[in-house]
Amino acid sequence: MTREVLDRFEQHIRAELRQLNDTLASLRNQSGLELFPLNEKMLERAVGLAGLDLSLQPFDQSILAAVLVRAEELRDAGETDLCFCETDADLQPWNKKGDSKQPLTDLYDSALVWV
Repeated sequence: MTREVLDRFEQHIRAELRQLNDTLASLRNQSGLELFPLNEKMLERAVGLAGLDLSLQPFDQSILAAVLVRAEELRDAGETDLCFCETDADLQPWNKKGDSKQPLTDLYDSALVWV
């Protein structure tokens, strides 16, 4: 039984991976959405975030760093309305009760990013 469940899960993952390029291509064509690669500054920020008490996994730290650095880049280019749509509760600046999570809330606020 366990092996059967794992086989199904593996098949599902392989099917998703086969569709990954098509999924990314369709996202690139969405208006108001920008895909961007991690750059050196983002990776450096991710390392710096590791010293804060954020309770994030390394992948989530990298995403947060990318959002914060990209927000700086966009503000420097004159953008003023910056939004980060996030469904991952770990990166949301509030908990289940709606209370702000610190220092995550301060990081988004400092970057002038609305989540």
